[in-house]
Amino acid sequence: MGQTALARESTEEANEIALQTRVKAGGTLEDVSEMTPRYRSVLVDTMRIAADLEIMTLPLDFPAIMMAPGLNDRIAITSALQDEMGHAQVMFRMLGDFGIDAYQAVFEREPEKFKTFFMLEFAPQDAIDTGMAHLCGDQAGYITTCDLEANCSFGPYSRSLRKVNFEENFHVKRGEYMIRHYMQQGPEIRARVQEALDFWFPLAAEWFGTTDNVKSRTDQLHYRIRGSSNDQLRQIWMQRLVPFCEQLGLKVPAHFDREKGIYVLDYEMPILLNLETMKWDYRTVTWEEKLAQWKKGGPIKLPGLRRMQTELWGQDLW
Repeated sequence: MGQTALARESTEEANEIALQTRVKAGGTLEDVSEMTPRYRSVLVDTMRIAADLEIMTLPLDFPAIMMAPGLNDRIAITSALQDEMGHAQVMFRMLGDFGIDAYQAVFEREPEKFKTFFMLEFAPQDAIDTGMAHLCGDQAGYITTCDLEANCSFGPYSRSLRKVNFEENFHVKRGEYMIRHYMQQGPEIRARVQEALDFWFPLAAEWFGTTDNVKSRTDQLHYRIRGSSNDQLRQIWMQRLVPFCEQLGLKVPAHFDREKGIYVLDYEMPILLNLETMKWDYRTVTWEEKLAQWKKGGPIKLPGLRRMQTELWGQDLW
């Protein structure tokens, strides 16, 4: 290795140490030029996943709009979807500062290349499904983005999430309103609500990723892109969701462990969803098996993204 290369390596190492010291002390970065290559890579990966998740809500919510029981419900779901598309626009505009072309990323990328979450790859079957997906899933997303807003060391990204989180909270509240409403509609409807919870709860619990004891990549925490680990975020989610559901008389596959002082799942992650019966098998499997299911994806991911890239949907909505 020549002297020039050695000097460059020494400078890069010094820059990396300085950046890590800065973010650990609570400092923020305001411009791309302040980043080291490693920090930039972790931040861009985080933002790209966030952008893809927002885009995936279009094929997810389109059937929810079509099966909404009334005009007001259609308007509410459409409003939430409009929020999500606005969030995607914010994410992709920021990614433009990192050399990522938004049009190519949305309309020309192969659907297999989108990094979405398993929960967003299943269409709701009825209005109760829609409400439960808002209750469980939007709560998970809201907790995640609140953590990013509060802790992310890249100032522009953190500030961009203020409006996002205000709107995500509306989606959560609508889910709560819908589930309260349906739980007052008699035993047959309450049974359907329970069935919806049985399906969506484990999906939303997976939103936060693998358990901390097997997670090997901790760069998001190292660079203070996030402030909480997967299990810590999952705990916040259960603290909010489980008591709400129990107060309504729903049976949740989780409980408060008084000895540990935390909420715990009634099963050990990971578990598999049977894609033929759409029922969960609560026998614990390996993370390799779970990761394979996540990679394969749910039934609407590929067709939904292909439709999004090739068709104008507005004529069908009303």
